[in-house]
Amino acid sequence: MLKLTQEMKLSQKLDFRMIQSLKLLPLTTLQLTQRINEELEQNPLLQIDETVEQVQEKPKTSNDEGGQVKSETTSESERNGDFTEAEWLKYMEDGYDNHYGTRQEYDPNVEERESIHTYTYGMTESLIEQLGMIAKTETDREIGEFIIGSLNDDGFLELTDEEIASDLNMPVEDISRMVSVIQQFDPPGIAARNLRECLLIQLMEKGMENSIAWKIIDKHFADLTGRKHKEILRSLQISENELKKAIDVIATLTPKPGGIFNDTSNTAIVPDILVEKLDGEYVVILNDRYIPHLNINAHYRKLLEKGSNTSTDTRKYLVDKLNSARWFINSIEQRRSTILRVSTAIIERQKEFLDHGISHLKPMTLQDIAENIGVAISTVQRVTTGKYIQTPQGVFELKNFFTQRIASSDGSDDYSAKTVKDKLKTLIEKEDPYKPLSDQKITDLLNKEGISISRRAIAKYRDELQISPARLRKQF
Repeated sequence: MLKLTQEMKLSQKLDFRMIQSLKLLPLTTLQLTQRINEELEQNPLLQIDETVEQVQEKPKTSNDEGGQVKSETTSESERNGDFTEAEWLKYMEDGYDNHYGTRQEYDPNVEERESIHTYTYGMTESLIEQLGMIAKTETDREIGEFIIGSLNDDGFLELTDEEIASDLNMPVEDISRMVSVIQQFDPPGIAARNLRECLLIQLMEKGMENSIAWKIIDKHFADLTGRKHKEILRSLQISENELKKAIDVIATLTPKPGGIFNDTSNTAIVPDILVEKLDGEYVVILNDRYIPHLNINAHYRKLLEKGSNTSTDTRKYLVDKLNSARWFINSIEQRRSTILRVSTAIIERQKEFLDHGISHLKPMTLQDIAENIGVAISTVQRVTTGKYIQTPQGVFELKNFFTQRIASSDGSDDYSAKTVKDKLKTLIEKEDPYKPLSDQKITDLLNKEGISISRRAIAKYRDELQISPARLRKQF
């Protein structure tokens, strides 16, 4: 039998406006701009204030205590309740100054540049264009488009001819013919089934079907990848010099033909935070000059004035939208303040990195920063994910400053994992290619430098850097 009881207990619940603030925090500058535009469409009481000049704010230096950032709206954002209709009338009569905070003043003489939207010409588009110049019938085009659509990001065809024929309900012979046609497209090696076939297609493109390099890949591919050079020499009856020349030719081939379309090295990154050195001190600036400046449309004040013919439902709607707009503006300012606090705390700990580079990056955790500025670890996590900072050493994602701590053997300052990886990479770059350094040898060398690290950790870092073990790096 069900029994009704009463009890009192304390519980915590997130207000929807707090949830809104948390959702704004991880957004990048470009994402925030898009979110603001969406809110402008949904809330008629919000507007872009294009008449307000940017107020000069002293940039936060790394010596400012705790990276605290104060704003004109701090006291306003500390209110937990909504405004009533009467409070909104009084608020608007008193001057109505609800917009989000001060931003860094920029040089008016600097030339403004509009964003450039570029179209990415990818692998699929390139191959479809080539197919259009080759396909003679609609059937060939249909098969070709299906094959091109089945390629993975590296440009390999993972389906067999039989599987494609079954999916299209067409003869296998037609499928095989079109696969051969597409394998002649640019870039060479596209639509191969595996790495061996990919390399052979590229050698065929070069007219090297009878070369030693072709024979090595065709008949001794496993020996080549396993660096079993003696087996290749004995089987093909060639000299070491001929083998070396053949391997040099193979090294010029592309193992992932589709990878050339995935190159993002030239992709423009808009930093969310800027760090500059002024008068010997590092200053942190939020790169928000292109974020729309918001305020609340005072025109709606007339609809709330006493004596107006505004209905009760309309008044309630306006008050709800006014409160929503106010919370949205305050959430943007809170986001701005938190990002600056976190960034300033990071820069304070990483001055040596800013001065000397990656080898001086100090180990740091999310908890270190959270404790420093008095926020939750999850807040630091939201701030540092997906946001980039421009420093004198280059542009980095904020989360890259957080790295594992590796103890020093002499009791001095600990090392970061990124510093150790940088030292590992440098050692391998400078090694004798005929006598490459083993993982144990690298471990011994780093231990002599005062870095307490195991051989297993070196092997792990080497794999993360995509560096082959010593036996595969050895040349002859």
